[in-house]
Amino acid sequence: MSQYDYLVVGSGLFGAVFAHEAAKAGKKVKVIEKRDHIAGNIYTKEVEGINIHEYGAHIFHTSDKAIWDYVNQFAEFNRYTNSPVANYKGEIYNLPFNMNTFN
Repeated sequence: MSQYDYLVVGSGLFGAVFAHEAAKAGKKVKVIEKRDHIAGNIYTKEVEGINIHEYGAHIFHTSDKAIWDYVNQFAEFNRYTNSPVANYKGEIYNLPFNMNTFN
């Protein structure tokens, strides 16, 4: 008989959520991670009071209230609206472009 109900390889976003939910449901979970931290590429660390994105900036998007409520149990999120634009011949255009952008 196995010591664990689940073996999770990698503690990135999926692995961490799966392991957390399985453990919360009373399952025995073992997580194997090659890095010295959890959270995979969304890992952040604090350096002199500043939150640093170790592997580059990330933007979390969802319109699903249940998902938003779930992730807010674990972290405080800053409100951010991604509004990319491009300057073409002195005119500002919203991205992404579409077939009518330059007509």
